[in-house]
Amino acid sequence: MEKEGVDKTKAGCVGGVANTDAPSDSPGRRLQRQVMQKLNEACEGSTGQAIASKLQKTGHMVQTTMEWMRTIPTRDCDILMTFPGSTGDHTLMWLLSRLRSRMPALGVHVRYLPHLKVWGFYMTATYDNLLRYAEEMGLKKTVKAEFGGGKKHFLCEEKESFDGVEDETTFFSSQERQSIIKYMLDNLRAVAGDKLKRYVFFEGQPIIPKCLSKGMIKQILPLHRSEDLEKLKRTWVHAFFKPQPLDYIREYFGVKIAMYCAWLGYYTWALIFPAFFGLVMWFWAGSDEKRDGIVFHVFAMFNVIWATLYLEGWKRRSAVHAYKWGTLDMPSSLLQEPRPLFKGSLTSSEVTCRPEITYPSWKRNLFYCFVSVPVVAMCLLVVFCSMLACFELQELVNQGEDVSAVTRFVPKILLSLVVMVMDEVYKRIAIWLNDKENYRLQSTYENHLIIKLVLFQFVNSFLSLFYIGFYLQDMNRLEEQLAALLITRQVVGNIKEALVPYLWGKGRLFKMARSKMKEQASGEAPESTVTLTEGSTEEENNELSTSDKADSLDEEEEEVTENGTEEAEEEIIDESPDAVKHGKGFTQAEVESCMQPYMDTFEDYLEMFIQFGYVVLFSPAFPCAAMCALMNNIIEIRSDAFKLCTSQRPFGQRVENIGMWQDVMELMGMLAVIVNCALLVMSGQMQHMFPGLSTTQLIIMAVVVEHAVIALKFILSYAIPDIPEWVEKEMAKVEFKRRQAHKKLEFLRRQNSIIAEDKSSPDKSQGKEKSKTSSKGQSTQSTEQKKEQKGKQDKSKTSGHSERKESGVSISAMPEKQQKVD
Repeated sequence: MEKEGVDKTKAGCVGGVANTDAPSDSPGRRLQRQVMQKLNEACEGSTGQAIASKLQKTGHMVQTTMEWMRTIPTRDCDILMTFPGSTGDHTLMWLLSRLRSRMPALGVHVRYLPHLKVWGFYMTATYDNLLRYAEEMGLKKTVKAEFGGGKKHFLCEEKESFDGVEDETTFFSSQERQSIIKYMLDNLRAVAGDKLKRYVFFEGQPIIPKCLSKGMIKQILPLHRSEDLEKLKRTWVHAFFKPQPLDYIREYFGVKIAMYCAWLGYYTWALIFPAFFGLVMWFWAGSDEKRDGIVFHVFAMFNVIWATLYLEGWKRRSAVHAYKWGTLDMPSSLLQEPRPLFKGSLTSSEVTCRPEITYPSWKRNLFYCFVSVPVVAMCLLVVFCSMLACFELQELVNQGEDVSAVTRFVPKILLSLVVMVMDEVYKRIAIWLNDKENYRLQSTYENHLIIKLVLFQFVNSFLSLFYIGFYLQDMNRLEEQLAALLITRQVVGNIKEALVPYLWGKGRLFKMARSKMKEQASGEAPESTVTLTEGSTEEENNELSTSDKADSLDEEEEEVTENGTEEAEEEIIDESPDAVKHGKGFTQAEVESCMQPYMDTFEDYLEMFIQFGYVVLFSPAFPCAAMCALMNNIIEIRSDAFKLCTSQRPFGQRVENIGMWQDVMELMGMLAVIVNCALLVMSGQMQHMFPGLSTTQLIIMAVVVEHAVIALKFILSYAIPDIPEWVEKEMAKVEFKRRQAHKKLEFLRRQNSIIAEDKSSPDKSQGKEKSKTSSKGQSTQSTEQKKEQKGKQDKSKTSGHSERKESGVSISAMPEKQQKVD
């Protein structure tokens, strides 16, 4: 067999298990024995033995912590794909054979992760393949200055015109490499007859996303690059009072996360104005009702105008970022690739004329109207009734005379439990409805999910405030409730987002390290997950050694190749021979597999959307709301940075702006006008300001003010352009330079091709005459050429043009006139 000479102690391919036997006398165990010997000598009696026992446990914990801190870097791997521990050899071989036969540009190595007891596919690609697929996925790269500059879609035919294409190590960032390889994985399509276990793929269906959704693949994660990650921690996480390195965040995490960080930074900067203005108003307000009314009116109008200016300012700022990052002119939705889980029938596209999956829009519309809308309305009604029941219960408890202080908190605790349970239940219902609606693009899928969840969160977060402000009409209680909700949500949100995932990941690593320490103490190697080879019984497989297991799977793979299915040549690669074999630490792949995955920016946007609602809707009742939001966001920026740098690395995505979140926040700003004007009437502040007006007149005045403010919002929105003028000029300038460079390049190409044609293919008749004629004939020919050249010069003088004759082809050399024509 071909692979008999391979070292069997290495981490093999499918079926091969790394030999991770720990040395019997490692430095850590020697240190532990010396410490325990000294402790036993110093401690005598029952008390000393108890202290020694506690110290021994502490020593184990310290040593275990040192184990998972020693991480061995994983080389030659951009993306890691892991499988559940119970995955059989047939599934691994089936996926591996199709990856290597249908996606030969993708380099796949199979290794066993001994401490996690799972198999992993380590994937990368060569530079030439990365270039080819970068063109296919429409990746934008910087063009050299002599070719016009700016960013444009990468083309292999014009790769010499792109800046830095000569350097294979720096032309693509690690995030771009991983995005290209992920694009390759998503484009692994099934053919007719493909079947894995009991699942039959239809022709053209993406294999990897479907296996991931069915649980046959555990996770697919891009690995961190330690050098870049350390730089991000130093300039982003630890640099508390410095601006965010947005360009570097975009290069490492992609445009979508960088755009969220830019928006959060801009929103935090914009909060400075209402925060300090609200603080001044809060100190200036007093017991005087007229002064309180002035504060309420002024701050309500200030908030509305501030929200409008902030949203319009962000549109301009996002356009600047999108221009710098090359996403301002995203391709049409009809040209974008469908999301991997999009289902439908395979038909020819009317745009590209290629076979593509299509789904009738009338089916989606029917499901949306007759299933999604009624289900969402029912869920909102249930939440509304549940919260009202809790409010009524609270009122009954508060009216009781002989009610203990503990009993008064029961309705509040019940309300919190209802909110938490309904939040989780509704989120799953919304995702299920979105999946059934079957949207073609990922952006469309996310937009409809945002709408569903925003509706629920609006009712969930603001219903109590509307109840207190408009039903009870108690401004003091509204201020207390708003302060409690705002501060509590911010503290719990930061703990839930950053601290819990970090501790969860460290807990998994600590558990894995503790298991490893126990195995080393007992002198046993980590147990390997033995899977059944096709055609063997469980008893036979249990008797196979690690090397026999690898050999048997190699034979099975050769049989698959001989039968003419797909070639899947195995390669045995060791992660780090000495380190893994002697148990000196965990590999980077194992450590990052234990980290909490970063799902998306969805939860972060949703949290800030609710905070923005607290600030613009009800902050006139609590002017310090913007100050609380500002202090929270200063911490939130570093909290999000810490979460991203300590979680699994997400795949980079390209976006033009923040998408649907801009629309829902503008809708929130419009709603803020109505709520603030209504609060002016319901709170009684307008009665104090204008005591001579009746209730009807006050309502009419509030409606007039509302319409005037809405008109002012539209005027501001129209007067402030979404894209700055200098960005439009720069785009036009780059496009003009690029066209001029393209024309110059085409002219030079035509000229060079004519010269090359003239040199490579001379006239055959002239060649024959030259071989037969004598020197006299040659002199006669030269005399004729001189006469011809003289005639050309006379002709050029009379016409005012200069032409060059080469092998019977004339090229007009009129640069000034040509530029005018161009």
